Amino acid sequence: MYLRQVEGVTLKAEKYAFENPWRPNYEKVAAGAWILAAAGALATQQLTTYPSQPFIWMAGISAGMAMLRLPAAVKLYNLQKNIHGMNLEFITLDNLVKTVNKKPHAQWLGNGFVWEQRHAQRAFELLKRDISSITTNSIKKLETSNIGYPWIHGLEPIEEKIFQNLDQANLMNLIVGTTGSGKTRLFEIILVQAILRGETVIIIDPKGDKELKNTVKRICEKLGRPDKFNFFHPSFPEESVRLDLLRNFTRPTELATRLTAIAPESDNAAFTAFVWRAINNIVQGFFIINERPSIVMIKHYLEAGVEKLVADAVSTYLLKTVPSTAEALISEALIGSGGEDNLNTHKFAMNLIKAYRRELKESEISSELDGLISMFTHNAEHFGKMITNILPALSQLTTGQLGKMLSPDYDDLQDRRPITDNAKIIANGQVLVMGLDSLPDPVTGSSLGSLALADLVAVAGARYNFGTDIKPVNILIDEAAEVLNVSTLSLLNKGRGALMRMYVATQTIADIESRMGSPAKALQILGNLNNIISLRVIDPATQEFIVGNLPKTRIDIVSHKQDVKADPNDPHLYSSGFGETKSHEEAFLFPSELLGQLPNLEFIAKLSGTIVKGRLPILRG
Repeated sequence: MYLRQVEGVTLKAEKYAFENPWRPNYEKVAAGAWILAAAGALATQQLTTYPSQPFIWMAGISAGMAMLRLPAAVKLYNLQKNIHGMNLEFITLDNLVKTVNKKPHAQWLGNGFVWEQRHAQRAFELLKRDISSITTNSIKKLETSNIGYPWIHGLEPIEEKIFQNLDQANLMNLIVGTTGSGKTRLFEIILVQAILRGETVIIIDPKGDKELKNTVKRICEKLGRPDKFNFFHPSFPEESVRLDLLRNFTRPTELATRLTAIAPESDNAAFTAFVWRAINNIVQGFFIINERPSIVMIKHYLEAGVEKLVADAVSTYLLKTVPSTAEALISEALIGSGGEDNLNTHKFAMNLIKAYRRELKESEISSELDGLISMFTHNAEHFGKMITNILPALSQLTTGQLGKMLSPDYDDLQDRRPITDNAKIIANGQVLVMGLDSLPDPVTGSSLGSLALADLVAVAGARYNFGTDIKPVNILIDEAAEVLNVSTLSLLNKGRGALMRMYVATQTIADIESRMGSPAKALQILGNLNNIISLRVIDPATQEFIVGNLPKTRIDIVSHKQDVKADPNDPHLYSSGFGETKSHEEAFLFPSELLGQLPNLEFIAKLSGTIVKGRLPILRG
């Protein structure tokens, strides 16, 4: 059987069918003509004295032909009408609640459709044409912005609600989109549903979006739980909670790792190791005297010296290890240092160290205390040079109100601001909006975000090892490249077992590469993000990354050939020919260039292997 094809409409041989939905709607013209013919026949029958039967037959046949053409005309019309795009969609909280309740084990991500080969084919065919010849002035009536191609979403006339199974969301999620493409609106839809489910939500927002903060606060109030809302922002200390980011850990050494990570990167590993040992020694000293370390006090001992901490630590250890003689040893050291009224703290610490080394057996020696003593007796000038890299970062976190916010005084009853930490927030199913204020001070904002993520890693470890009947925790990180570190990788690797559900948002892949120091380390982060939601992306490298994670397909290409040949021996004789061939070409399922043309609030996503094209609503009220 031969293929006979006119303007893309296959008449026979479905095996070779080729869809061209952007041609003129000939079926509509034909249906209209047959309807006019039927109407004309009936009018003639009514208005003339001619025999009626032929006209009735004519009207019936014309109506039948119109009905034959009408389904194809309507189908093509419905496909082409959406080429102008769609108006913005708004949804109220009450309607969102109804939508969520329909599928309690999934989250709603707007409306859209599964993107398949036929949509890639339609996009390919449309890109070959002058789009203005297909679209009309009705696009001016839309409320959508002029950014991007509104016809991308119109490639499929039938929309349905897009739901992501929560078990799939636990596989970690990457959100990519340039400025103004809709990342914040996507965050709103996700976090509001999480709050409605009674889950913990922690938002790390470098720019401190006020609208996002107000939305979260209103949701908590509407649910009758304003106490669930926690807000932290360096520029608004009076509205903020006090957040102890050193509260949670499994081993004390984690705190040294956490604080060392905020120092500027150094090519000299010896400097980094020295700083880590110095901070760890101070932390160990705090635990010897049964006090909780804080960023302010760690920075104080690094700068001012650890004489007092050493004296307190050695005294406490002597009282614990040799209680029968400890008080006499401490009194002897005190008298030899000038007594209480004229105490020389440095000499007092040295005298206690001598007593410690003289009186204790080898088996009673503390390696943690030895480390602190070694730091105390280290050359002061050399010590100062080795820790210069960490002091600026610690100073940024301990200056002014920020110092009181991050190193809360649990005994200060005058400060009415609540003291909380990540473990407490998670245990109570609360919400934390953490603005980093990175716009005026990106370095401090980056340090804050890194500390918060490191603290969450410790909480995740405790939940994984000891947690029972735990509920999911939703961690949303905007502009993630400003806060990513090794802790983030640990959270992505092991967070699923602790029901830590992460959403990592960035503008470009290059931002992550720059933050992590190399493409290989960036891929370690990206390789743990199984679901990808891409809004408009204008960076070519990021576009290539996105489409590279989507499957490929084959595009049908129809080419035509026409030739006329004259007989060289007789110019009156000639021959002509017309040929049509159909071939296939491998292509990305979603063209990379279209990623840069997605309108605001529209996205392409890979959700557990399924490719969907969607558009987001705006939460109203």
